[in-house]
Amino acid sequence: GWSIHAIDVFTGEAVWDMMGCTTPYAIADGYLVAGNAYNGYVYGYGKGLSETTVTAPDVAVPKGTALTIKGTVLDLSPAQPGTPCVSKDSMDTQMEYLHMQMPIGGLWGDEIITGVPVTLTAIDQDGNYVDIGTTTTDGYYGAFGLSWTPTEEGTYKIIASFEGDESYGSSGAATFVSVGPAPSPGPQGEPGPQG
Repeated sequence: GWSIHAIDVFTGEAVWDMMGCTTPYAIADGYLVAGNAYNGYVYGYGKGLSETTVTAPDVAVPKGTALTIKGTVLDLSPAQPGTPCVSKDSMDTQMEYLHMQMPIGGLWGDEIITGVPVTLTAIDQDGNYVDIGTTTTDGYYGAFGLSWTPTEEGTYKIIASFEGDESYGSSGAATFVSVGPAPSPGPQGEPGPQG
């Protein structure tokens, strides 16, 4: 079948391709507008917007207790809003699945869609930064989760950041988590009742 191919003009390397008998109409400001004779649609190719969300427990967590920070990184492009942002290596498979009725595992069933990196940072009440870590979203759902064990009491602002890439613009989100005192030990070194 026919495909449209984007090639790096300086290196000659393939950047991406998309199946379909495509006729380019115009290129401006980093976007290509083209019609597809296979399905009659006009597509806009270019960098899409992204949206990051983040949540943390709504109740205070005792100091030294692990908590899970979770959220999503989703594509806000007009043709597929609310779908997962995916890695550069998965973009061809994702777009052909969403727009060309191809199987989610690729034509031969041998493709795995991977997500994008998200960096998590905590800022304490005194403005000190804590690097929680970087995780990768699930390529099929856009969700991420990372465990963190706070070592100090207080209220933390948790920031999730997706720096963007060649396919998506950057996005970020913030939430808050409260960390209370650690449980006091009972009479024989056992944790006592909390309250």
